[in-house]
Amino acid sequence: MNDISDYIQGELNKIPFNLYNLITKYIESNNNTKVAFVGGYLRDLLIRKYHKKSFPEPVDIDLVVEGSSICLAKFIKKNIVNVDLCLIKEFNLYNTVEININDYKIDIASARKEIYSAPGLNPTVTSSTIEEDLKRRDFTINTIAFEVSKMKIYDLYGGISDIKNKKLNLLHSNSISDDPSRLIRCAKYASRLDFNISNNSLKQSQETVRKWPWKSLETYQKMIFPPALGIRIRMEIAEIQKHDNLNNVISIIHQWKVISILNKNIKVDKRFLRGLNWIKKLNGNYMLYLLKDSEDLGTACRRFLVNNSEKKILEDYSNIKKILKNNQKKFIHYSPSTWTKFIENRNLNDETVKLLICDGGPYWRNLFRWLFIYKSIKSKKDGETLKKEGWEPGKEMGKEIKRLRYLEIDKLKRN
Repeated sequence: MNDISDYIQGELNKIPFNLYNLITKYIESNNNTKVAFVGGYLRDLLIRKYHKKSFPEPVDIDLVVEGSSICLAKFIKKNIVNVDLCLIKEFNLYNTVEININDYKIDIASARKEIYSAPGLNPTVTSSTIEEDLKRRDFTINTIAFEVSKMKIYDLYGGISDIKNKKLNLLHSNSISDDPSRLIRCAKYASRLDFNISNNSLKQSQETVRKWPWKSLETYQKMIFPPALGIRIRMEIAEIQKHDNLNNVISIIHQWKVISILNKNIKVDKRFLRGLNWIKKLNGNYMLYLLKDSEDLGTACRRFLVNNSEKKILEDYSNIKKILKNNQKKFIHYSPSTWTKFIENRNLNDETVKLLICDGGPYWRNLFRWLFIYKSIKSKKDGETLKKEGWEPGKEMGKEIKRLRYLEIDKLKRN
């Protein structure tokens, strides 16, 4: 693997802030403590090497140290030069540290071993070695490490071979049951990297989802709402919507027949995918879009830790959808001001309106116009002007301001 080691070392030396040399100095001054580059950065370097695929310059680098992550972080901050900003965030639960250097994020983890007592629960953590640390990862392609002091490649699980073959292999037989959100991440990699999931990994994914609700190893009781799972899935969805093609990811999850990890009532068809594009254009809430047609809304909300305001958005969406469907002839003749009254008298949240727009149907344009035009139109006369004209402050003045506003809104129809 000398050629791979030389290639990776050459690329690591290009990382800004002289980071590679700083780590080398830290190792030398700390009794040859082992520090390794791991994860997505190395994976992408090797994909670039074998498949000539270009990636944006990395802004997120992962390190594992056999020892104290905070000590390494403090050493880097103390010795780094020519930077405008260097902040350290410490996370005691997993002995991890995040360093933000200008626009770069460096995650440093103390090597650890993890044990999961139930799907989606936070693991029990103990200190360990780099080799042990690699066992806790999700896919073989993310288990490759480069240990700095010996310039040694760790490839204990065939990650390099899987990169060459463009294959997604879960690391072990409990990968999905330990953390079911890895399913979402797997689909993300399949979309982003154009890799294919292996048959064994697909089978493990399908069988794990099929066993829902899962049992806790501690209590042997069914866990309908694993405490951390909803948060992890929501975080994965948020990352995907920022950096990847969510339509592709959802389509892949549907193709793998594991869509119930999100919502078994999702029908991935042209209308659904068109709505997914619209929720992006509207800067709407993706998670609410994925949950909006849940058969059991209360269960879906508890499962994904949907707060009360988000739950009301979904409830209002469901109610308004029924009203629109059952009174189609009436709504066809609504004027702009009548649509404004219909929406505003019910105190509908903008997110509710966005969900209704994404459904398409005969009224989406009216809802769209309210969101971006009607709601911002004001009466030509405010309260001060009406007082000068002899109006007394109170309900009647309020009604007059509304009437004048509605007149301005309805002018749009004539124009």
